[in-house]
Amino acid sequence: MSDGRAVERPSVVIYRHPGASPAVLHEVCAGAEEEGVPTRVEPVGDTDGRDAPALAHPAALDSRLEVGVGIDAGGVIAVHHAKLPPAAPAHVTSPTAGPPDWRRAGQVAARIVTGLPIAP
Repeated sequence: MSDGRAVERPSVVIYRHPGASPAVLHEVCAGAEEEGVPTRVEPVGDTDGRDAPALAHPAALDSRLEVGVGIDAGGVIAVHHAKLPPAAPAHVTSPTAGPPDWRRAGQVAARIVTGLPIAP
């Protein structure tokens, strides 16, 4: 029997600063989905200047898979696991990262979920 509420599909949650480039978001999602892991994007309205790691940890806490991604206004991406300390993300891109790095961040998030090794 259903109570009418939609069941949330387990996914990597992405907290995206409103000023983050859509191209960055596209590549992160594509990287995760290439690995067979769905994503759910949550725009974050009031970030109070939070950087990517500070966005990624709450995203991981919000994810049923316990993996979150933060994308800050400058396009820096952090991948976090809910069980890691807030200041210790699993992966962070450099501010000069490009499309292959953005996609790789999505792949890293998916590989954390699936337990596959993260290639260098």
